[in-house]
Amino acid sequence: MRPIFIALLALAATALFLPGAVVAQDASTNATATNATEECTERINEYTAICSAELDGSDVVVDIYTEGPQTVTVTEAFRRGSGVLEQRRVALDAGRNTVRLTVTVDGGSEGVTIAAGQTLYQKEVRTSSTIVAGPFTASDTQAAGVGGALGVALTTLYLVARRVYGKTEEAERVA
Repeated sequence: MRPIFIALLALAATALFLPGAVVAQDASTNATATNATEECTERINEYTAICSAELDGSDVVVDIYTEGPQTVTVTEAFRRGSGVLEQRRVALDAGRNTVRLTVTVDGGSEGVTIAAGQTLYQKEVRTSSTIVAGPFTASDTQAAGVGGALGVALTTLYLVARRVYGKTEEAERVA
């Protein structure tokens, strides 16, 4: 009877917190469905913008938004010492495009230069130093808080139930 009571109590606590998490998830889905060009704020020229840039192993991956078709030249940057720099000429279509360029990784601060029209733009890309990288939103913070609170609550309920029903073998503290 007692284990069933504890299981039902845990199930009720989970059901209590679940609808709030689902509502938070739906709100974040609607927020990401907005115009994709709003996040492309780093302007190269009047027709071209960088949406994101990241280092994937030894490749720099750059998302570029352009209002019309054009050709850009992407060149490796930030190399120490002498040597040949990797360079690539890319034809972009109107909209969002992804460009990959293999670079020499030599210390956590790599980058590329992008030649678009008469503009030469330098973009630094750093390696991520966090265990879990990514842009976190308010809903991620809320989900982490609810998950942590739920974990503490369930652990506390388990320990209290063990103490109340005499299933613990530890000596009670006297002082």
